[in-house]
Amino acid sequence: KISKDEMMNIKTGEVVRVHHIKSRADPKNYQSLRATFKRLKRLIGTNFSGGKSELWLTLTYKESPMTDPDRLYSDFRRFMRRLRTLTGKKLAYILVVEPQASGSFHGHILMKTIDRSTLYIENEAVRRAWGQGFVNVRRLKDSDNIGAYLMAYLTDIDLNNLDGSFNKEKKSSKKIIKGGRLGLYPVHMRIYRTSRQGIKQPLKLKDTKESIQKKYSLEGLSPDYYRKFEIIKKEDLEPFEIETEYYSRKKAELRRAMAKIERKA
Repeated sequence: KISKDEMMNIKTGEVVRVHHIKSRADPKNYQSLRATFKRLKRLIGTNFSGGKSELWLTLTYKESPMTDPDRLYSDFRRFMRRLRTLTGKKLAYILVVEPQASGSFHGHILMKTIDRSTLYIENEAVRRAWGQGFVNVRRLKDSDNIGAYLMAYLTDIDLNNLDGSFNKEKKSSKKIIKGGRLGLYPVHMRIYRTSRQGIKQPLKLKDTKESIQKKYSLEGLSPDYYRKFEIIKKEDLEPFEIETEYYSRKKAELRRAMAKIERKA
């Protein structure tokens, strides 16, 4: 990066102008949000798998619309201080902001104890600690798809529940716009934050697929998620495909344990 408006390709020396996103309608804004949620999904998968040491909290505001993300982050810091005092535990978290169709913000927190001890907080205690409006506390069940579930929850729009109400009566048929909520996020908004302690960054490995499968005993497993798309290059170059696969190491570990039991039997 040379300046706020220019960047240089360090391999070719070419200087190009930076594309500044100024509108939600800008296709680059959508691409940027998709990339952000992709990183968030991997971050969640690295740190949360469900169990008694983890909770999912939702924080809302009683006045509507509440459209100031700085206020949400400030209120959240005070909330966390009260919650740590209330529980007497060291807590790690990922906070994600969710915009509603009305413009109001909700805060969603994935929370866990750093020592993996049981975490239980009554809904009423969380409401008093938050002090801004309605709250919801849920237990994260053991699951391989927490990241995928939350990404759908935070990016899709339910047309039967545009205001994100938790008390709204369930409709017989859901009308979901996949990825529709991406258009509600303000430009350049910081979508998520994490605690300084207890949250690990995803490990990135560069190797052949066969080597990584062997290292983590993934041979023979089907991917939990698969996506393929084509890259079309300029100047009449041949296009190429990129394939993405997600595997569950928990399933691999379970398979190894079952095989060990069968061998003993």
